[in-house]
Amino acid sequence: MTTVSCIRTAALKPRARAFADYWLSLPRTDLIPYRRDFEPGALAGILNTFLIFEIVAPDHFLVRLAGTTVIEHYGREITGQNYLDFRTPQERPITRAAMTLIATHPCGQLVSQAVRTGDGKGRISESFGLPMRDDAGRATLLYYQVDDIRLDDFKTREERYLLEKKTAIRHFIDIGNGIPDFPQVGTLS
Repeated sequence: MTTVSCIRTAALKPRARAFADYWLSLPRTDLIPYRRDFEPGALAGILNTFLIFEIVAPDHFLVRLAGTTVIEHYGREITGQNYLDFRTPQERPITRAAMTLIATHPCGQLVSQAVRTGDGKGRISESFGLPMRDDAGRATLLYYQVDDIRLDDFKTREERYLLEKKTAIRHFIDIGNGIPDFPQVGTLS
């Protein structure tokens, strides 16, 4: 089961809302803006929480950019790697299908994940993604704002490192084309 939600009324955290509002302000072709119209300075205060993916092949989601907060949370640089390699074998096909739908349907996606960090605690992380067109006009780019754990919540660098991540809830968000039919992953407890 998916949630029918319009991007303008979706329940988003403040940083994700800022991203959504900016994305909506961009000129769009068939619902999706071009990368060339995205001005990083407009979201300078939250760019450190962004992940940008390029769909290179059906099973290859290249991390084109990982913001400094994201890199710090992973404990290493992840730019240039295949994001699907960070998913468990069970989650990989679902993640691939869901991320592909963002570009092909098109739609937005809000994902809640249960994460465990180096301090041994479990937390909830939310990621909000929207599609973008590359310079050739193809919808191959996915921009995600990761409303993750505040890094100052941890005493040491090692405590903040991501040890485990599991998708708990995935909502698709209507950007003008409805939402795709996609099974609900689960619920948070």
